[in-house]
Amino acid sequence: MPRSEERHLPVQLGGALLGLLSLPGWVLTAPDRPVALVLLVGVLYTAGCVAAIPLAGDRWPVLRLPVCVGLLAAGWAILAWIGPQNPWVLLYALVVIAALLPLFWILTLTGATMLGLLVWSVATGEVLTRVPDLLMIASVTAVVGLLVSLMEANVELRRARGQVAELATARERERVARDLHDILGHSLTTVAVKAGLARRVLDKGGDPDSASEQIGEVEELSRRALDDVRATVDGYREVRLSVELANAAEALRSAGVDADLPRAIDDLDPALRSPFGYVLREAVTNVVRHAHADRVRVRLGADHIEITDDGNGHPEGRFGNGLSGLTERMRAVDGRLRTGTGLLGGDRAGFTVYAYGDGHAGESR
Repeated sequence: MPRSEERHLPVQLGGALLGLLSLPGWVLTAPDRPVALVLLVGVLYTAGCVAAIPLAGDRWPVLRLPVCVGLLAAGWAILAWIGPQNPWVLLYALVVIAALLPLFWILTLTGATMLGLLVWSVATGEVLTRVPDLLMIASVTAVVGLLVSLMEANVELRRARGQVAELATARERERVARDLHDILGHSLTTVAVKAGLARRVLDKGGDPDSASEQIGEVEELSRRALDDVRATVDGYREVRLSVELANAAEALRSAGVDADLPRAIDDLDPALRSPFGYVLREAVTNVVRHAHADRVRVRLGADHIEITDDGNGHPEGRFGNGLSGLTERMRAVDGRLRTGTGLLGGDRAGFTVYAYGDGHAGESR
């Protein structure tokens, strides 16, 4: 597991404090050695152990094991020099080992150290006097290992929380982008059609009342689209298939397309009504914008919807990003989306959008 810099500092501070507090013990337990030399060795060894924490950390993981083994060997050399009455000298290296190495190496090196000290104690006849020291060394090493593991777990938890937050933000952006595409694509297409009708009426010197009616509908559609955008941003907008059927009839009528739409949705699975509403909205939008169709037929079953037109097939750019959004919506209800060429009278290729739920077993009507 990668070692985070966030837990290097407390380990370093703890090691430095341990070293400073134990320096008098070095001198007192080695009376036959020069005091200045003992203090120098103690300071250098402490500094080496403290410096090894970041040195053998994330940047140089391959150095962890050799550095730890080197510090342990240095500890044994110092112990041999100042005498076996100072087994706690090895605790410095064992703390570094507990902070840097995986559990396997912690157990292996700590166990080998304890065994070596025990053998030495037996050889010198000081087993009983050294047992408390051995227990203290093993206990401190275990506590340090547990503390480091706890700090690592906290770091990983914070990192996971950050990733969850980023993922939630990305999903919310995708939702807003998908909903805005679906809403504005349909609404602006209908607005453009009605505005075009009003312009043609005025250009031909037609009935001003008819043009005014079209402009009034454009105004109403604009207000509705604005409300939908606000609801989408707030996250509570819901698409209803019955409303989309009415909107589809109006949009197709304004575009001069003959529409064959279902009259009821009572038999449709309620869980599929909202995603089918999005499918219908996107399909009708693309019929009006791209298909140049004369006829559109919508068939609705208990768990599927089929939209077929007699337009120009699948010209480049038709659906675009909307198809991926519809696919995601259908996947959210364990459904599927299929598109392909179809024939609805005449000699043109036509196009079909077919969406169905997981149970898919209904007759179209």
